[in-house]
Amino acid sequence: MDLNLLTTFMAVYKHTSITIAAEELDVSQPAVSAALKRLESVIGKPLFVREGRGISPTGAAVALANKIESPITVLETIGQQQEYLNVYCSEVVLHLVCHVENIKLSETPLEEKAIFDDLFTQKVDLVIDVMSSKQHSLIVEEFHQEEPTCLTRLDHPRIQSQITLEEYFEEEHVAVKITRNNTNTINNLSEKPIEPRKVKIETCSLSSMLILSSESDYIASSPRSIAEKLAPKLNLRIHKYPFAIKPLKLYMIYHRRYANDPFHKTKREALRVAITHPSHSLG
Repeated sequence: MDLNLLTTFMAVYKHTSITIAAEELDVSQPAVSAALKRLESVIGKPLFVREGRGISPTGAAVALANKIESPITVLETIGQQQEYLNVYCSEVVLHLVCHVENIKLSETPLEEKAIFDDLFTQKVDLVIDVMSSKQHSLIVEEFHQEEPTCLTRLDHPRIQSQITLEEYFEEEHVAVKITRNNTNTINNLSEKPIEPRKVKIETCSLSSMLILSSESDYIASSPRSIAEKLAPKLNLRIHKYPFAIKPLKLYMIYHRRYANDPFHKTKREALRVAITHPSHSLG
């Protein structure tokens, strides 16, 4: 059997879209449709059926995908000589891992769907983020934990060394515009349901959030490592949260095709060393 037929099938199965599969494989849509018909003639069963405006895999397609996904992904990596690893990295730990060699770092996109799409299409090799996943084709490993803190400028007119629960909800906030699991990070981390904050400004960056807080009366939120790094430079005071809050957990997410890839494994270990011993980053 032509291996290209199986590669085409897996692309369509992954995206449930002939159009997206054709774009990923850099071939025409008719070529993808023709490959599927050839494979169906070999197997003797239909692999996809129309469902609304899209397509849906049949039971035969699911069974075939379960059999060939791991072998196909292993074959795809044979002979590949990577010079660097493409990594989406949360700003939370970007400053801790930026010195690891042979890694190209980009900040993680705001939208979860974009992150997963880029993992599946091999646009990115690894993701470090607060989100997780239960998809069988992805491996998720806990990578790092951070204590959440809140910050105010040192000469804040109302908040001094400690911040009370009343002050936290009475004051206005500047926040990072990011959601995971359909909720914002503070709601995820709070031990109990909390009332909405008065968010005055939303930004896409932790550093810009802290700068805005340093130049206003707005409360900011930040992982402790970034807070301790930037607070002295920005004249900010670090506070403990006035309510029970869980540690911020970050995960390392990658496709199973790279589980035993030597280069990928080496870079994952280098990242772990960088996060636990910042002054001893591996190359």
